[in-house]
Amino acid sequence: MNIIKDRFKDSVMIVTGAAGGIGKAIALRAAKEGAKLVLADRKVEMSKSTLDEIKAITDDVEFLVLDLSKAENCRRVTEVAKDKFGGLDILINNAGIMGNPAPVHKITEKEFRNVFDCIVMTAFHMSHFGINLMLEGNKGGAIVNTSSVAGLVGFPGHSAYVTAKHALNGLTRNMALDYAKNGIRVNAINPGVTDTPMYHEALDYLKRKKEAAEKAGIKLQGGIVSGKTTSPQNRVALAQEVADVCLFLASNEASNVTGIVMPVDGGFTAY
Repeated sequence: MNIIKDRFKDSVMIVTGAAGGIGKAIALRAAKEGAKLVLADRKVEMSKSTLDEIKAITDDVEFLVLDLSKAENCRRVTEVAKDKFGGLDILINNAGIMGNPAPVHKITEKEFRNVFDCIVMTAFHMSHFGINLMLEGNKGGAIVNTSSVAGLVGFPGHSAYVTAKHALNGLTRNMALDYAKNGIRVNAINPGVTDTPMYHEALDYLKRKKEAAEKAGIKLQGGIVSGKTTSPQNRVALAQEVADVCLFLASNEASNVTGIVMPVDGGFTAY
């Protein structure tokens, strides 16, 4: 990682899901490159730890520990950006969960809605309030949504997650069209398997599922998300590699890039 000095100097950036994984990697690099940060996550201890790391880099940071599936909490995050830093330049919609994998006939409505709300409705509410703040400032802006390769292809047994990530990519494209005239760019990154806390939670879930199946005399095959177990690069991505692409799209270096849903997957969706 080559830090680009002052790339985000004087830029106000919101990052959701910032306590760990890709969100934390985004926040740490953005802090080193001069951003004024408003961060949000619902994980208490992880949020405290991440805030301590960022405080060692910059004092221009606020961390709110709350549930962003609630619209009023999304409003609060944008209000902090306005009250503390005077506005909003960049919004990174990174928050989301995978939930417990299940096909449609086995998943409950509550489980399905929980995944959908945490991914899609959180991005909708954050964008609703964030774009209003950008329009108020009349300086344009950039939004990057963290989607997934599950937003580009189907993964057997992951009905809620796949539906939510496809919807997020659709929302990305439409916001890009709606706000291009206002100088607001909207893009999405679509990571493949990445070394994050969510990845390790999924591994633990898969291990327990396989153990239970073996006890029942059933042999399960495949990886976390499909029959493919790796990308052509034959490795799991680092969170920082995904963060680097996200911050490129958020920066002025991508000034003519809007409306894309970019795979960051080591070639996973190329075959």
